[in-house]
Order: sequence, then structure tokens, then C-alpha cells
Amino acid sequence: MAKKPKIIIIGANGMLGQALLKRFKKDNKYEILAWDRNEIDIGDEKSVNKKIFAESPFIIINSAAHNAVDQIEEDEENYALAKKINGDGPKYLAIAAKKSGSILIHYVSDYIFDGEKDSYLETDVPRPISRYGETKLAGEENVKKNLQKYYLIRTSKLFGAPAKSEKAKKSFFASMIGLAQTNKTLAVVDEELSCFTYVDDLAQATRKLIEKKFPFGIYHLVNEGAETWYSALKKIFSFTGLTAIEILPVPASNFPRPAKRPCRSILKNSKFPKLRNWEDAARDWLENK
Repeated sequence: MAKKPKIIIIGANGMLGQALLKRFKKDNKYEILAWDRNEIDIGDEKSVNKKIFAESPFIIINSAAHNAVDQIEEDEENYALAKKINGDGPKYLAIAAKKSGSILIHYVSDYIFDGEKDSYLETDVPRPISRYGETKLAGEENVKKNLQKYYLIRTSKLFGAPAKSEKAKKSFFASMIGLAQTNKTLAVVDEELSCFTYVDDLAQATRKLIEKKFPFGIYHLVNEGAETWYSALKKIFSFTGLTAIEILPVPASNFPRPAKRPCRSILKNSKFPKLRNWEDAARDWLENK
């Protein structure tokens, strides 16, 4: 009996990690190792080398990240952790992947762009405007410098089933639906135009990248359709029947935050079959929620 290809999913307790586990376990085609922070510290080079070499996986999928955007901006301890997890971690994984002959898949944020353009292709030059964006770009660059067999997947505004990790943030939609239970009015920023992405669709596209043997490189994988926080939430509430809640569009200046966000960070997918519209994906998520 042929040995199953081994896949390590790092960040397995997160929202995306959970979706990846579900997608890759679906047909029992792969041997899956689900690792979170208790199983591996990706910011520790010795730990990464020891753990990866012991398994020699076919593929390493890294969905781990430190994404406390505002804390990273204003707090040195959080910034140091972001540089370790978002920047150094991908570097150590890339070096270990090269030595073990593995493919590395790593996820990158739309926050690596400055938001000065209407949309961004895979070939556009990143210019982050926040510390978080800088650390995510550092991780991308570290993968490119140290490995040839990689998929760098840039994505944005993830939503889906909640993470199992205690430290993970809720998705924006889940948070707002929760607030709607106790509030009659919600003020929501009508800026930061980008693409909402359903983690189940992203996980499915990730598997397709591998199995259809797409060329290694950078991919923009997001659900189609661009929205602001406000315009997206209005549609979510209409889908759920929460029409009695008044949603007020406000500028970002109403909610001053330490970290700058790109005003427009629409990721254009020019290299992979387009994912479905985010509204269709959101309806599926809500039905299964």
C-alpha cells in the first residue's frame, strides 16, 4: 500500500487552520499533522528544524500569525512577537522546507500594500504602512529568499467558523452579529475597501493549488467582490434578517486606532480560477453557522 503524502498544518487551532484541516482530511488522502503553538514555536529556529526534520513532510502549510494590528503598532512586546512569528517564523520554515525537500505554503495579508492604488496584482510592489504590514512582508520576503518550492497566498478579511485557539480574534461578521443582540444601533466604518474571504473557500483553493500543480509563486486568493466594513455588514444583516438594527456609516476617524490601514487593498486574482462572490460564500457560512 502506497504511503500517504504527509502534510503539516501549522496554526491548526485558528480559523483558517480549522478550515484547512477539514478540507485536507475530507477524503483520507493525506496523513495530516495538526500543530499549534503547543506543538511548535515557529519563531525558534532549533525547534523548527528538529520538528520538521523528524517528519520530512511533503507539504508544510503555515497559517499561524500574530495579527493584533494595533497592539503591534503601539506596544514593543507585541511588535517583537510579530517580528518573530510573522517575519522570522516563515524564514525558519522555508530553510527547514528546503533541507527536507518540502513545499511551503504561507499566507500573507493585504496590509502589505499602502492602499494608494484602486487594486493590486500579484506583481505590484508592496509598501506597508503599519508595523503589522511590515512584519507580514518580511515573512514573504524571507520565504522567497530561502526557498524555491513555495506558494505565497495573499488574502484579506477572513471570516468563517470560530477558531479553537483562545487567543484568536473573532471574525468581524461574528463580532457584529454578537453586538446586534444587545444594541439597536451600530456605527461601522465605511472605508477600507477590500475583499472578504471565506476560510472554507480559501482552504479549498489551497488544496487545488497543490493537486492541480500550479506553478510555485505568489497568488491572490480572495472571494470576488469588494466592500467596506459598512457595506458588507449591511448585506450580512440583510441575509440574517437583522433588519431592525440601524447601521450607521462613519469615517475611520470616528474610531482612531494606532495602526494605519490601507484605504483600498483589493487583491486582484490574475493567476488562479476566481473564487465565487463573497456574498454567496457568506450565505453558506451563515447557513452552517
